[in-house]
Amino acid sequence: MVSLLGSACLPAAQVPPRLPDVVATTPAPASTQAGLPSQAGTPLPTRQPFGVGQIYTYTSQTGDTLVSLAAHFNTTPDEIRAKNPGLVPTATIASGQTLLMPTYWFPLGGSPYKIIPDSAFVYGPASKGFDVDAYVASQPGYLRTMSAFVDGSQRTGGQAIQYYSEQYSINPKLFLALMEWRSGALSQADVADDVRLNPFGTLPGVSGFNSQMSYVAEQLTAGYYAWRNGTLMSLLLPDSTTSRPDYFQTAGSVAVQYLFSRFMNLDEFNQAVGPQGFGATYTKMFGDPFAGLPSDVITGNLSQPALTLPFDQGETWTLTGGPHPIWGNSTPWGALDIAPPGVLGCAQTDRWARAVANGVVVRSNDNSVVLDLDGDGFEGTGWVIFYFHVADRERIAAGTVVKTGDPIGHPSCEGGLATGTHVHIGRKFNGEWIPADGIVPGVVPFNLGGWVAQKGAVAYAGRLMRLGRWVEACVCSTQQNTIYWVK
Repeated sequence: MVSLLGSACLPAAQVPPRLPDVVATTPAPASTQAGLPSQAGTPLPTRQPFGVGQIYTYTSQTGDTLVSLAAHFNTTPDEIRAKNPGLVPTATIASGQTLLMPTYWFPLGGSPYKIIPDSAFVYGPASKGFDVDAYVASQPGYLRTMSAFVDGSQRTGGQAIQYYSEQYSINPKLFLALMEWRSGALSQADVADDVRLNPFGTLPGVSGFNSQMSYVAEQLTAGYYAWRNGTLMSLLLPDSTTSRPDYFQTAGSVAVQYLFSRFMNLDEFNQAVGPQGFGATYTKMFGDPFAGLPSDVITGNLSQPALTLPFDQGETWTLTGGPHPIWGNSTPWGALDIAPPGVLGCAQTDRWARAVANGVVVRSNDNSVVLDLDGDGFEGTGWVIFYFHVADRERIAAGTVVKTGDPIGHPSCEGGLATGTHVHIGRKFNGEWIPADGIVPGVVPFNLGGWVAQKGAVAYAGRLMRLGRWVEACVCSTQQNTIYWVK
C-alpha cells in the first residue's frame, strides 16, 4: 500500500431530448495543433454555442474511449456508436479517425489552445535519451547548484526531478519548464533564498522543494487521468469561477490547466493557458512539443500481454488491497496488494515475489523494481510492471534479464506505509499508468493469471474475478481473499 485516497465523482451529464442532426460549421482544430511557432499564422479555432444534438466532426486522439468521449461531449456512448457503428465499447480508439460526435448543450469551454500533447506529459517514449541531470548542469540558473534530500538520499536538483519523474511517470521536461516559467530556475542564478526553496513559485500552503515537487506532481496527475477517464468536466478556481476544458483538448493540456486552476484566479488562468502563457516558455526551452514526437501514448485496440500471478505455482497468497493509487495519492487506482502466507504484520519472509512475464529489470532502487516487458531497457516504452515494497535484502539487480517466474525480491513493509508484509504491483504502457479495472471500466483491465481486477467504491476495496468467481480484498488472510493458481 502507498497511501489512502479520498475520491469524489462528478454526476453524470443530464441529456436533453434528441433533436434533428445539424452538422457543425465551426472548424474543428487540427489534430496536430502545435505550440506557439506553428500557430503564429493560424488563428485558434473559435467555438460557437450549439443546439441540442448538433453533430461535430472530431479527429480521435490517443487514449480516447467511448466513455471518455461521451463525457467530454456531454452525450452517451450509445449516441456516439449510433453515428460511428464501427467503434467497439471495450476497446481504445485509434487516433486519427474522423468521428461524428452528437453534442448536447453545456457552457462554452475554455481555451482551445493545446499546451502539450499526451506524449510530452508522460514519462514515455518522448523522454527517452533525455539526461535531466546533464541538462540542469548545463544551464546557468540556480537549479544547477541545488541539492535535495529525497527518499533517504541526497540528490542534485536534476536527480531529484528524475526521481519524481520516474515515480509519478511524468516527463521531466514538463517539471523543468514549469520551474523556469514560475521562478527562472534554469536561467536565473542570482535569486532570493525563498525563490530557491520554492521553484514553482507561490503555491497555496506549500513550500519547500520536496513539498512543491509532490504537490505539482499530484495535481498534474489528477488532471491528466481524470480527463482520460471522463470524470473531470469543469475546473473550479479559487475565486469561485469555473472553466470547462475545451472538448477537443489533450489530456496533457488539461493536466496543466488543472494544476493552474488550483492557485490562479480566472484572468491569470486564462493568460497562463493561452498561447502567450506557459506554452510559450515550454516551446522556447524544448521546441514545439507537437512536432517530431511519437503521436500516440495509448494505441488503438490496446491489449495487455499475458501475465501470471506474481508468486510460485505451489503457493496461495491473499489479496490484501484492491485497486488503489499506484504511486502517491492521485495516480489511477491501478495497484493491487498481494501478501504471502504465514506472515504476521511486517515480519520478514523468505517467500519470493516473482516475474509475471519475461523482461528486463530497468530499475531496482528505493524498494521499487521496474520490469520492462519489451526488453529495450527503457521503462517509458511498451508494457512495464511496477513492484513496490520490495525488501532491500536479495532484491534483483537492475539490468537482469528475467523469465516468467524468476525471483524479483521479497515482499516487505519497506518503502512506505503498510499494514503488513506484501508486494504492491501495478502496470503502465508507454509511460501511462493503467487503472486496474481498465482505462475506463472494462477497457484493458488488469489480468494476472486469469484473475481480473474490479475496483471497489473506495481505494483498497474491490476484487479479483475468475470465471464468475471472485475474491474480495481484505487486510486479513481468509479463504475469502485467497488467490491461487488454476491450470
